[in-house]
Amino acid sequence: MARPVHFFEPTWFDRDFRKQFQSLPVREQEERLGELDQLSRALSSCRHPASDPALATWRPTSYHVHKVEGLFEYRCKFPMRVIARWIDPSETDAEGVVLLVAVTLSHDHRRLKEIIERNRADVRDWTRE
Repeated sequence: MARPVHFFEPTWFDRDFRKQFQSLPVREQEERLGELDQLSRALSSCRHPASDPALATWRPTSYHVHKVEGLFEYRCKFPMRVIARWIDPSETDAEGVVLLVAVTLSHDHRRLKEIIERNRADVRDWTRE
């Protein structure tokens, strides 16, 4: 069964990303959305958030924000980066979940960490509603 992929609404497609995205030509916007769709599909079917061969294209690595476990960075077409949280299976989510937390078109890790830290408790304690 596929692992569900959800968006963390408070930080996904934040204001800075939306402004940068809207400044791109339509063709490039479509390419970026297509890449996000491909990544989402790969995340839903992979067995491990970093070592699964299906994710090799995005060169995944652990991503560290204090007191938030299970974060990984995925490198899309430069400079786009995606931060996702891998939530292991539990009693409430038998398959586990992938939570898409943040995305950037400016490769701005300081901004990414700041928005995740501002929402740390909600990202850490997120559950499907």
